[in-house]
Amino acid sequence: MRPPPWLPKAVIGLMAGAAGITYGLDGGGAHVQAARAAVGSTLQLLAPLVAGFGCLMAAAAYARGDRERAVWVIAAWATLAWAAGRAISAAGRWGGGGAAYSPSAADAFYVAFFVLLSAAVWMEARLVWPVLEPRIRRNLVVYGGLIWGSVVVATLALLARGEAPVFQKMLAAFYPAAAMLLVPACLVPAAGFSGGTSAYTWLTLAMAALCMAGASLLHPIVHRADALWVAGFIFLAAGAFWQRAALEEV
Repeated sequence: MRPPPWLPKAVIGLMAGAAGITYGLDGGGAHVQAARAAVGSTLQLLAPLVAGFGCLMAAAAYARGDRERAVWVIAAWATLAWAAGRAISAAGRWGGGGAAYSPSAADAFYVAFFVLLSAAVWMEARLVWPVLEPRIRRNLVVYGGLIWGSVVVATLALLARGEAPVFQKMLAAFYPAAAMLLVPACLVPAAGFSGGTSAYTWLTLAMAALCMAGASLLHPIVHRADALWVAGFIFLAAGAFWQRAALEEV
């Protein structure tokens, strides 16, 4: 049983509004700040779950054995891995009486998220890549490589100033590098489906990856970078629901 067409839009809109209030406003007493922290933690867990549900809805539109179905199922597993990591982090923060330290058990699920989502995007991009014009392929490789390299260099420069353990630095470098690599990868199917509705789905997923790259790069120095994680999963959810709606209109 699928939800009514208005429900995904309503849920995504409510999450975006709640994120704007939580991360965009200042002021208020201790109770207000505590309420914002609670809402923020809830959004960090709810956003990937909604995105995962959207991915499952997109997958359900395809027949069993279809490659596209596998792409969206793997993406759904990725979002569930991230939600599990967030649950572990929240338990460590609220139940343990302090902030969760990194690396922790949550990082295993965060790494799994990027590995699974990269696998899903790779499955799609690998099929579309041969049909792209040489000029488009060249631009994606050159400009994507330059931007990815810039992010990696910026990340390494920031990490070099700290005194964190080596493994923690490796994780801190992995997250923005993996997220930024997803941006040109998502643009491959977006270019391949240019002129069709599915192109917008993959453009939305590229925006999701860009938000996640920014969040993972800024998180150590900007507290409100958590808003970018929420935005990333909102974009991912929107892309998945968009794909399902597009298929139903065919």
